[in-house]
Amino acid sequence: MINNGLNNHSSLATKQVLPVDNANHTLSSKLQHSPLEIAPKLIPELATELATKLTPELSPKITSDFLSQFSDEKVAQLLQQQLSVLITPAKKANISSYHYSAEELAIRTVITSQQEGLLKNEHSDKLIQRLNKSVTDIQGAYANTSDILFNLGQLGHQQTSFLASSQQRVERALNPYMESINRSKHEDDDNYRFQLSVKTKEGDIINITFNSSQGYDESAGKTADNFSLSYEVEGDLSEAEHAALTQVMAGVGEMADEFFKVSQYANSRYVPVNQGDMNLDFLADFNHQQLSGFDVSFSTTEGESVLSTENNLDLSYSIDESMQQQALVFKSDRGANKIDFTLDMATVGAKDNQQMQQYLASLDKNLEDSRHNSSDEKASAFGKKGDANMQQGFALFKGAFASMSSAAQRYSKLESLATQQFSDGRAMVADLVDNMITNDPRYQGLGNSTQNSLGAGISKLADFDAKFEFAMDRGDYQPKSNVALSQATEQQKSGELKGVTQSKNVSSHFDYQNTRPDYYDSEESYNINTAVKNNELVGLDQYQQIDIDKKTYQYNQDKSQYELKMALTEKTTNESNIRLINDIWLESNENSHKMDKKERINEIGEQDDFKNTNHYSHNKLVTLIGDLDKLAQDKDARREYLTQLSQVNFFMDNNK
Repeated sequence: MINNGLNNHSSLATKQVLPVDNANHTLSSKLQHSPLEIAPKLIPELATELATKLTPELSPKITSDFLSQFSDEKVAQLLQQQLSVLITPAKKANISSYHYSAEELAIRTVITSQQEGLLKNEHSDKLIQRLNKSVTDIQGAYANTSDILFNLGQLGHQQTSFLASSQQRVERALNPYMESINRSKHEDDDNYRFQLSVKTKEGDIINITFNSSQGYDESAGKTADNFSLSYEVEGDLSEAEHAALTQVMAGVGEMADEFFKVSQYANSRYVPVNQGDMNLDFLADFNHQQLSGFDVSFSTTEGESVLSTENNLDLSYSIDESMQQQALVFKSDRGANKIDFTLDMATVGAKDNQQMQQYLASLDKNLEDSRHNSSDEKASAFGKKGDANMQQGFALFKGAFASMSSAAQRYSKLESLATQQFSDGRAMVADLVDNMITNDPRYQGLGNSTQNSLGAGISKLADFDAKFEFAMDRGDYQPKSNVALSQATEQQKSGELKGVTQSKNVSSHFDYQNTRPDYYDSEESYNINTAVKNNELVGLDQYQQIDIDKKTYQYNQDKSQYELKMALTEKTTNESNIRLINDIWLESNENSHKMDKKERINEIGEQDDFKNTNHYSHNKLVTLIGDLDKLAQDKDARREYLTQLSQVNFFMDNNK
């Protein structure tokens, strides 16, 4: 909606086609001519068609075969010419060479008219008059097209359906602008609300509110519509602040367009049931030099008060330069479905495409595990429709994560202090670690068979703490899924040694919020610790752990209670410690895996009628590569090596 005032229009999507009652139309004064005169002027191809088809032998009776030969393309061409009359020559000049469809022409007409009104600072009453006139003009164009076809003897069921479908798409795509048209058919209480508050770095506050509501006025005996738009500024805005505000409004406007469009067709099987095309890509370019954050809220209420349906979305984004942190909070509540996610991220980081892809893949994997490990059937506990809602919200979450990471990269380049701090520490150590892992033939690391979804090595991305939650509430059935991902980095220095420690963690959880006892927990952690001396990597420790805990239950009708069906606990650890001192390579690798599984043998049986499966494995390997004779024969060399080894071990132990 707000985007329409910024000349940023959403693309049209096919909507559900509803039948429209036929009505008798009257041709406008401009079209009071013989159909044989009008048709060749409007569609030149019709001249030949009529000359060959409308012969005396056919008489005025037009057969269904003839009607079926009049294609949708020719009807659309006639409709386009009728709609193009609504656009003034000045507006036509802005259309460029792009070939607009009839629906796009109609929508462009309404949007252009609204832009003119906004530029003239017209009040809401005047804007509504513009809307009503645009609606009337569009209806007239469809009526004229129908009349022309009728007088040509071409208005059959196929042509009527084509025009009705086209007009319905226009009316639905323009909502909420055309609320008075769409709502006149069902006089229920509706409310569309949009609020945006932006705070500048200087402390000025901009508040924008749009509200459109409708209800039945019993005293007047008719449906009443209310439309309000307010724009308030606390303080004076500079030109740079205006530009930054426009960028935020453009991004938020696209979100609003998608939110209200989807809400209008929430019950249609042809349109996504949630924020399908919504994204937060504009956060990557948020102007932190002019703005400190914004809050936005969308909501719709449709239907009578007792049976009303609500859809609410709240988003808050802020930047604290003194703490070098940015924060995002997102909440969406749509009836039975709730989506919540938070993202706290530093503003210091660098580009790391490989690590970003690793994190996104890890998020996908953990959500997939949570969805399908909730039942033995390997089907999502949320159902097809609920699962689609969750996936769309999760896509928005991942997009916000990537956008905020891109913003941190951009901030680091703009802030000299952050760039210096980053390049002097983590980036250099990360490159040394990456070179050892990828290029040193002696490296064994955590083992080739290890499934490390978080990625080995040091991430250059900004540190963060990200959490996503999707919950469904249907009374006695309340599945909920959580996914969390985090990264924390510290730098240390002691004497000639300096290093970086970093932890990466991802977890997922699923349960039914006390409506049944099933649950699934999965957690994976990866910790890396380094020591660098004279720009050479002398110590590298890595530790990975994966924990899985799962229980499923079955309902016993006779006892009216849930009974354990399967219980599983699994723990995997992998550890690697490397010391590279005076060209002596010392590496220790240790891996273990433990699994305990308990599952019911029969669907019906005693409580202790279970099968137990247990597994445990442990491996340890120590590798020493180098000139060992030198250590054995040269006491000074051995003493120096042991001294440095002790210093590195002490440094590493203190940084764990």
